[in-house]
This record gives sequence, C-alpha cells and structure tokens, in this order.
Amino acid sequence: MLRSATRLVRLTSPDRPLDRELLHAAGGFAWWYLDAIDPQGNGVVVIWSFGLPFLPGYRAASRRGEAPSARERPSLNVAVYREGREAFYLLQEYPTHDASWDGEEWRFGDSVLRSEVRGGRRQASLSLDCPLPGTRDRLRGRIALDGVPRRPTASAQPTLDDHDWSPLTGPATVDASLRVGSRSILDFAGRGYHDRNGSRTPFDRLGIDHWVWGRVPMPDRELIYYVLWPEGGGAPEALALEIDDAGQTRDVPVRARLTGERRARYGMPYWDRVELLDPDGGAWLDVRHGALLDDGPFYLRFGTEATRGGGRAHGTGELVRPGRVDLAPMRPFVKMRVHHTEAPTSRLNPLFLGPRRGRWRRQLGTLLG
Repeated sequence: MLRSATRLVRLTSPDRPLDRELLHAAGGFAWWYLDAIDPQGNGVVVIWSFGLPFLPGYRAASRRGEAPSARERPSLNVAVYREGREAFYLLQEYPTHDASWDGEEWRFGDSVLRSEVRGGRRQASLSLDCPLPGTRDRLRGRIALDGVPRRPTASAQPTLDDHDWSPLTGPATVDASLRVGSRSILDFAGRGYHDRNGSRTPFDRLGIDHWVWGRVPMPDRELIYYVLWPEGGGAPEALALEIDDAGQTRDVPVRARLTGERRARYGMPYWDRVELLDPDGGAWLDVRHGALLDDGPFYLRFGTEATRGGGRAHGTGELVRPGRVDLAPMRPFVKMRVHHTEAPTSRLNPLFLGPRRGRWRRQLGTLLG
C-alpha cells in the first residue's frame, strides 16, 4: 500500500498534473525540476517555476499580506556542477508577459521546455536560450530526458492547499549540450530525474522547519528520500521511494538517523551522513554528503555517495530551511544571484552568474564600462 502523504507533503499520482489555478494563488508556487548526474558525480540541474519561493522579496511580501500571485514571478534556473564545484549558474526572472504555461509546454523568454509521456516513455526536451549579465554571449543548448514514466498510483487527489509532490520518472537517461557563445560548458550523458512541486499555501506556512531530500540512481531503480521536520520541534517525517525500471513505485517505511553535524558558510546546520533505516533497524540507504555544491543562507546542495547492500552510486541531495528564506540581512546577497531580463538587478550579477570562468573579467567590464 502506497502512503499518499505525511503531514507535511503529499505524494501524488504522476498522471495528475499540477492545477493551473496555482498560478493565481497569492504566495503560492509551482515548479518543475530536472537533474542529471554521471558516474563521476558531475551534473546539471534545471528548475522552471512560477512563484519560486527562493526569489528575493516573494516571502517578505507574503509576510506583509501583499504576496503577488505565482504567475507574477516566473523564473528559470540552470546550474552545472563539475569536479565537485559549480561550473555555471543562472537564476533568471522574467516579466509576466514573457513566460507561459500551456499544458505540457512552458516558455521563458526564448527558452522552450516540454515534458510529456509519449509512446510509453516520459520525455522532456529543454531548449535553452538565455541572456547573461555582463556579456553579449547567451546560454544556448538542449537537454533531453528519456525514461520510464512513473506509473499512476492510487494516491488521493490533492487540494490546492496541499504541498503536492510527484516524481515523474523511474530510471531515465539525459543527454545535454550547453554552450556560452562558442565555448562548451556541458557535453554530457548521464542518469536523469524529473519531478514537480506545487501549493497554494505560501512556502513559509507549510509547517516545515527544514527538510533533507535526495535521490540516488541505482542500476535498475531510482531511490528517493524526503525527510521533513515540523515547525515547533518533534520527530521528522520520512518518505522513501523505490521506482523500478517498470515505473512501479514502492513505498519503504523508514526512519532517519543523521550524524556529523556541521555549519555552512552562512550558518546553515547540516549533517555529513543520512541513514535511512527500515523498521528492524537495518540500513535501507546510507548517504554521505560530499562536495557542497550550492552554499546559501537557506539552501544547500550536495554531491552525495550512497550505499545500499553491495551497491554504490553518486547522487544529489539538498537541505532547505524555509524560515531562513528572504530574511532582510541576507536579501542583498541573494539578489546578487538573481538576474531579471527587464527589471533592474544587482550590479554584482556578473560576479555570481554565468560560467564560473571569467566572472571577474565580466564584472570589471560591467563596472568600468
């Protein structure tokens, strides 16, 4: 029997797309996530969204009771990681008139993204064409995912208020080629993953103090874990899923044990090790956090190495603390990492966005030009 929810997140059937009414929810959100990782742990992440909670000013407006609708804050995020560090990063906002969601297709500026089940396969095709701050060169390229679709489940129909989450694939492959100007920044084939999240309830009112999420591509299945701590204290709630190469989802009852607490650059606490234990105390999955790929005031992304029985694989993981999102002291630093295609943005964008190589040159050119 597949559990449909914890108190903090509802696992929904992949054949039920996010409700477009989320676009009109003040302070709500809808986002789609795709990542890929190769056997060495190099990877790419793309998130396209309306009302991404991490955008500067969005949560603060919600706290004041002035939150815009999700459709008023469209954005596209692309990150490339190589050899344990960020090689490229872009979080780009668009004006409302320059972004759309039409069924299984999304447009953000000149980028077109599609995700659909066709011929019994989940296929996503991302055609990216994005301006970059500090240069006339653009990010251009394609990312293609092909995999077994996660099969429909008997999970309950969510309400718009639920934190609605659904992985969309089992084992999948990704081919990606990205360049900036004439320079390649990614030429890649690896294992892929694709999911989506949505809620009408503002991010900071979901009752979540923090969560740890991750996914591990084993040869014949995808392993996914989601551990959420409620506000006000209490034991964490955990979801653990296995999606096999036929698209079948198996829910695994687990409890989480975290050890090796540390603090990141902005004071974010995290753990070196996450163990997911079955009811008998045996290890379902043992995850070691390795390279800290994204180190922010409320969001951390890790390269991970996971073991299960005799199997071992590189994966990816994240830790998020909603209560730290959009705090006034940190907002200027977050703005440096967000570029808007039309509205004024931080003059320091070139130092934090685009290819890692050449950022100082692009920044000096902007300041002196």
